[in-house]
Amino acid sequence: MGFGCCKKRKNSQELTDVERAIEIVINNFHCYAVKGRKECITPNELRDLVGQRLPHLAESVGTLDDKIECHGDGDEAKLQFGEYWSVMGDAAKGCRVTKSKK
Repeated sequence: MGFGCCKKRKNSQELTDVERAIEIVINNFHCYAVKGRKECITPNELRDLVGQRLPHLAESVGTLDDKIECHGDGDEAKLQFGEYWSVMGDAAKGCRVTKSKK
């Protein structure tokens, strides 16, 4: 699930590293939001995304699974893009804090 579905840019404009990273986060959301619901993602789809696309982030942030679980039933709950973005931001912050403490 989710592999090979990221969109290619239509123009050849060069993106900065940060712009490219943001574009990847957005594309991953849409790749894993299946069953025709491109405006939301279930906790299970988010868990799949993290496990397949962000395995190192999942390993370094112990509370990421807790953050996913707090959104409700894995197949029924729906996370809007803003909620997904917030979870990803919290995970990235947690990863940065973990690395800086070493």
